[in-house]
Amino acid sequence: MSLHLNIRRFSLLSTAALGAFASAGQAVMIEELLVTSTPLQFEDGLPPEKIPANVQSLDTVDVDDSQALGLADMLNTALGSVHLNAAQGNPLQPDLQYRGAAASPLLGLPQGLSVYQNGVRINEPLGDAVNWDLLPETAIHRIQLRGGSDPVFGLNTLGGALSVEMKNGFNFQGHAAEATAGSFGRRIGSIESGANDGRFGYYVNGYYFEEEGWRDLSDSDLYSFYGALNWRGARGDLELSHQFGDSF
Repeated sequence: MSLHLNIRRFSLLSTAALGAFASAGQAVMIEELLVTSTPLQFEDGLPPEKIPANVQSLDTVDVDDSQALGLADMLNTALGSVHLNAAQGNPLQPDLQYRGAAASPLLGLPQGLSVYQNGVRINEPLGDAVNWDLLPETAIHRIQLRGGSDPVFGLNTLGGALSVEMKNGFNFQGHAAEATAGSFGRRIGSIESGANDGRFGYYVNGYYFEEEGWRDLSDSDLYSFYGALNWRGARGDLELSHQFGDSF
């Protein structure tokens, strides 16, 4: 978004000088200034010093190397001013705190972080809650966290805005599979595939999480799928994406 402002140099002193010159019969030239603001959005190539806020970012290499359990865990370990509170004792339901503003799947907390996935706000309509478990960590391409209150990113953006860009057939090519296991019966598996022919591309991702939990009656299960079809031409591009998640 660009904002154009026409600003004329007027002040008490300049107005008084203008009257003095006018009474003397002299012509007065007033310079017109055209000011264009920097885009208030996440944009490639914009120098950080031109953004009036603290912006932290993670690229695809950082995401792949994080080996985090989920998106919230990744933000906690890789970015500053981010903390997790496991009030539920469940890895799929963390309370994320960023500069005092919360982004949590639980109601009743001071939610103040707007979360966007491919430019679409994914905060729940009820209470602006965020279901971190439904965002597959292995399908994330890039993350940007912008601090500060800004109405440009929608209502209730009190603490900041989080932008999550997902993978597609143009920023990910190839096939990959991963499986891990841990204590308390934890088993995690993911598979992804992406390719393009220059004009059309596809990407699919399947994710599975299972854990018995460290206490009785605390088992967790999660299934998620993310897919995207892309088209790129000389005048633009088009993407059709679908996401499904089921957790218990």
